[in-house]
Amino acid sequence: MITEARRKKIQELIEREGIVNLQQLVDRFEVSIYTIRRDLNALEEQGLLKKTHGGAVKVEKTRWIPSMETGKNEAFEEKKKIAHRAAELVETGDTVMLMGSTIALLMIPIIRDRNVTVVTNSLDIAKELSLLPSIETILIGGRIKNFRGNILGSRAVNELRNYYFDKSFIPCAGINSTFGVSTSTLDSADFVKTVIQCTRQNIIIADYRKIGRSTFAKVSDLTPVDLLITDDQADKDELHRLAKAGIRIEIAKTL
Repeated sequence: MITEARRKKIQELIEREGIVNLQQLVDRFEVSIYTIRRDLNALEEQGLLKKTHGGAVKVEKTRWIPSMETGKNEAFEEKKKIAHRAAELVETGDTVMLMGSTIALLMIPIIRDRNVTVVTNSLDIAKELSLLPSIETILIGGRIKNFRGNILGSRAVNELRNYYFDKSFIPCAGINSTFGVSTSTLDSADFVKTVIQCTRQNIIIADYRKIGRSTFAKVSDLTPVDLLITDDQADKDELHRLAKAGIRIEIAKTL
């Protein structure tokens, strides 16, 4: 296969899968690892991917808002592992914030029998929690501002200021060692920023696609982040930089 055809196939693969590794590409195209590295270098120079330790990931727009179906299905196994580790941190008597995300939804079956209070801005999470007698559920009021059924806006932010949480499990669109924590919209950034200010322990729950990303709206620098839970597909170089910046990192293990 000629160089340009192979690079086009690599681009198509990373668009479809979101992540590739060197050995996968070497085996697929039956070329040397040095050839694949040259291919990835060339594609990165064109802005078509971002190289990572041992492979490459898809480059997304800064205003990254995946569809509902994509958000549920992409990196699903990684999200399950992160959810399991995050749920282990929820202790009896805690008051926690669970914001709308697939990872938060996956936490619910694991914490279902714990005597805790959960505050949420997600209609989906509130619906699931309402079926569990051991969990007291508080739904933040305000306008439903996006297709995910999350309640955002000034009224929601003002209500948040009446609460203080033991732990908040915070999804984000990106966490980067230089830019900090970011989301894709101003409304969600305002909400997350307030959550962070009202929480004793801020826990970022983010799969590998979010690590090293900088998206449209900055939430905060890294200082308020107490813990980042991610998966073993995350960019090792970026995790090292985050750790050097003072972030405690846990890699969710295989279930």
